[in-house]
Amino acid sequence: MTQFAGAFPAPSWTPPAREPFVPLRPLTLGQLLGGAFRALRHNPAVILPPAILLSLISALALVGFQQGIASPLLDSWGSGTGADVGYFWFAVAGIGLLGSLVGQSLGIAVGLVQQAVSALDVSHAVIGRRLTPGGARRRSAGLAPRVLGWAGIALVVLLVVGGLGLALLAVAGVGGPLAAFTAALVVYPGGGVLLAWLGTKLAVVPSVLVVERARLGTALRRSWRLTRGQFWRTFGIRLLCGVMIGIATAIVSIPVALLAQWATSILAGNGDTGDILAMQRLAELAGAVVGSVITGVGLVVTTATDALLYLDLRMRREGLDLELSRFLEQRRGGTRFDPAELDPFRPPADPRSPAAAPAAASVPPAGTGSPWS
Repeated sequence: MTQFAGAFPAPSWTPPAREPFVPLRPLTLGQLLGGAFRALRHNPAVILPPAILLSLISALALVGFQQGIASPLLDSWGSGTGADVGYFWFAVAGIGLLGSLVGQSLGIAVGLVQQAVSALDVSHAVIGRRLTPGGARRRSAGLAPRVLGWAGIALVVLLVVGGLGLALLAVAGVGGPLAAFTAALVVYPGGGVLLAWLGTKLAVVPSVLVVERARLGTALRRSWRLTRGQFWRTFGIRLLCGVMIGIATAIVSIPVALLAQWATSILAGNGDTGDILAMQRLAELAGAVVGSVITGVGLVVTTATDALLYLDLRMRREGLDLELSRFLEQRRGGTRFDPAELDPFRPPADPRSPAAAPAAASVPPAGTGSPWS
């Protein structure tokens, strides 16, 4: 019997193709939300520690504001009121609104920083690559001042504008309850609409800063242009994701708070005031740490949604999905980072610029800022 000479290659098992991080086409709502949760599982070593650290910094800064500024202000205002109970409660409400303003502003600022981290990881995940912590630091080298600068600008603007709104409410409150109620009807809806409009139009600025390595002015213009005609879709998806994560975070945080109260009552059951206060401080610290972990997980999901929205906007307006598909077909097998390959996330050339076409077609030289160099 003649043995088979091998005219055809012997059959062998081929592993199935890996499921892509997200489909390379304009994304649906389900694909955006699914990709955001997948980002949490895809590379937690890179994306989760910064979120927890930022949440902890925000929580400690808020505690510092309450202990260092809000409590002394309340004591000084309360001691000057004498027997005027109405003035005291007016001061309590004002301090409460001021604390809420500081907390919300800090939350938005750390969200902007975390979006940059999420965008860096997600932009590599969509082309089948996984960043290491060291690789993430190398590829974000030189970008921290831009991202932190944008977060600082946003924080200052929010505090100043919000402070002016609270000052207007305080002045109106002196004139009587009707004037305060009328001012509240103007300040709250007006401030909410302004925050929603600017927050949506500038939603992807950190992603542009990191993925395209653009300067701040260019990133502002790019975000404004990308969200043109996609305002309500972008606003609705961000609102839906924020509400979902907010509810989930509250549900998880409630048992932690109840457990801390139960532990305080058990461990300081002798009734000594000093022990009770010490256990309350310890419970607050433990609650802040656990709350930071919970908030960090939510922060990863919301900012990964923003990063995927940025890629989706570019797919819809600039055909980024075609560029990414072309990149995946042409990249060298077995080479994780090829210095000669084009950056698939480079911004399209401005057709109004005569030098744009050759500049866009050229390969970015090594060391000039391309994340692929």
